[in-house]
Amino acid sequence: MKCVCPMGGDRTCPDDCPLSVWQSLPPKDRKAERKPIAERLYKQGFTQEAIATQLGVSQYTISKDLEGLLVTNKPPRPKGGRPKRSGPKPQRQRTSQAAQDVAASLVLDQGKTYEQAATESGVNSVQIVKTSVAREEGRREPQIDRNELSLTAQQKVDAAIRQYKRNQDLEFETRVRDEVKRRIDEVVLPHWKEKIDRAQELYSRRKALMDKATFNKIRRGLHPDSRNSISDKMLGEAFDAFMALEKFLLNEKDSPTEFPNLPQTWADWEKAKQAATAARRARRGHSAIRPR
Repeated sequence: MKCVCPMGGDRTCPDDCPLSVWQSLPPKDRKAERKPIAERLYKQGFTQEAIATQLGVSQYTISKDLEGLLVTNKPPRPKGGRPKRSGPKPQRQRTSQAAQDVAASLVLDQGKTYEQAATESGVNSVQIVKTSVAREEGRREPQIDRNELSLTAQQKVDAAIRQYKRNQDLEFETRVRDEVKRRIDEVVLPHWKEKIDRAQELYSRRKALMDKATFNKIRRGLHPDSRNSISDKMLGEAFDAFMALEKFLLNEKDSPTEFPNLPQTWADWEKAKQAATAARRARRGHSAIRPR
């Protein structure tokens, strides 16, 4: 019989073809026979998508039917997928322990640099050389079991440990003190020196608005302890001295300055002088016109 093959094209299927068996089944029996037919098709290399299409179900249904199936011949990856790597799997290059020991000996015993030791020992990484050196240093360090020592030796070891700790604490304290001193010298003091220099510059340009005697006079007049002992004359002088500072202490908005219209010509000057004379005589009760 003819059927649409999942692998593509029309093919003549044999009598035992799973698809032929599936098509010959009545609809009521297909659900029970779907799982073994799907397994047979999957073992023959058909994908889940192709099986689902031929059996008229979803791929999820086919995947549930194939759960637990051990496939010995896995179907090839469909076109468009990632190609398999050809050839043997590359082996990660490892540095032998002997080469690492040689590199550590070159550094510790012969004074070679890490780079020179890596080149001469065949180690392909300077970091491996450093690790080998650190491991060899730890191995060469003598291991001392305190319990195996005599009582006198144990006391000496304890004293050496205490001395070492004191030296470490002293060294740490010295480093901290030096760092604090450095920060004070380089950060704190220059900041304060700058502020002091600016203040001194400001004070050096200060101009006095009164002498010390006038200042003391005003201070005595304002001090509550001097109210009963200071004379009226002294209070008047203190008041006059303080009022004389109005234009220096207040801004122009709070104490505006009025400038009179000054004469521009000699005629204006004479006219202003005559007006001032007339005004002064009027205040005295005299006529502005001098009698002949």
